[in-house]
Amino acid sequence: MEKRFRFNLLDLLVIVVLLAVGFVVYTRIGPESAEPAEARDVTFTVLVSRVPEVQARNMFNVGDVLYSPSAQPAAEVVDVTMRPSPVVLEDGGFLREGESRYFRDVLVTARGRAVKVQNHYELRGQSLQIGREFSLATPRTVVKGTVVDVRW
Repeated sequence: MEKRFRFNLLDLLVIVVLLAVGFVVYTRIGPESAEPAEARDVTFTVLVSRVPEVQARNMFNVGDVLYSPSAQPAAEVVDVTMRPSPVVLEDGGFLREGESRYFRDVLVTARGRAVKVQNHYELRGQSLQIGREFSLATPRTVVKGTVVDVRW
């Protein structure tokens, strides 16, 4: 003899409560919660130090797209500036500051959309704090530099 399970009012109430709890959990920590609470446009400058002169001239161009470490478009280059790298020279037994003839410091200014995470802003997973390391990647170049300026 086969026994059949019959639903009663208590079973129906348990199912409704479980569905309600599932809905609350989904809306609190589901896909909608992944959207940033606070995002803003940011312009930032990254310093890449001691780059050979020939390489420095071909690294970045205005209009290049910078990609995140996860290969997502993150920002657009709006300015590229080069200057001689500082060096220490010996002059008659004394040390003095000078400029390198062979190496350049490259300042890359870019614009993107940053998201507030705890006490700082991040651009596609990279911290935008002055003094922090930042990876600059284009189809031609992948280098690391230091964030030297952040403007909102």
